[in-house]
Amino acid sequence: MKFMRICLLVCGLMLAFVGVTYASSFSVSADKYGKVEGNGIEFSFSENNKTIQIAFLTKDNERYLIAGKDGEPIYAAKIPNVKYVRVKQVYDTETGKYAYIISGSINSMGDSDLSLLMGYDEQKQAWQLYVNPINYYNPLGKYAEGYIYVENGELILAYSIISKHPKAQEYHFFWDENNNWFGYKDYGIVQH
Repeated sequence: MKFMRICLLVCGLMLAFVGVTYASSFSVSADKYGKVEGNGIEFSFSENNKTIQIAFLTKDNERYLIAGKDGEPIYAAKIPNVKYVRVKQVYDTETGKYAYIISGSINSMGDSDLSLLMGYDEQKQAWQLYVNPINYYNPLGKYAEGYIYVENGELILAYSIISKHPKAQEYHFFWDENNNWFGYKDYGIVQH
């Protein structure tokens, strides 16, 4: 009996440490949006004594996402030809990690033609693409749009179809300090 109590105590302690290691509480610290016109649009954010710039530029009828740190470009990628863009700087109050929810749509209806979670990795000294909805299982089919957002301290990727509201496939993300990357929990299809 004593052995069982010790085992239960050890398991309880292990679970407590896992909870602490993976605890996250996200909040939106800045929210900037606009319309890509002319050559493009740029947003700047303050992060740990540096300035992060995120720009949406047009060249040869193609749209590009450019990220910079203190005025120096550190990332460039071709993206869908979105017209309306939004960048939310999110902050994990538990770990101090910053990340950016980058979204865009071709129309003003708020459709999700672009939804990414990106950020600057201090250890690698590089810009990282952390979450792209195309890399996660979407059981609702090709018409379900992926959205990344913060709600009640949770960082969530949800796939939903307006006609099937309130169903959504959800993944909840947390910053895993041990792996220096975002981990997630698959919540499956949930009702809202």
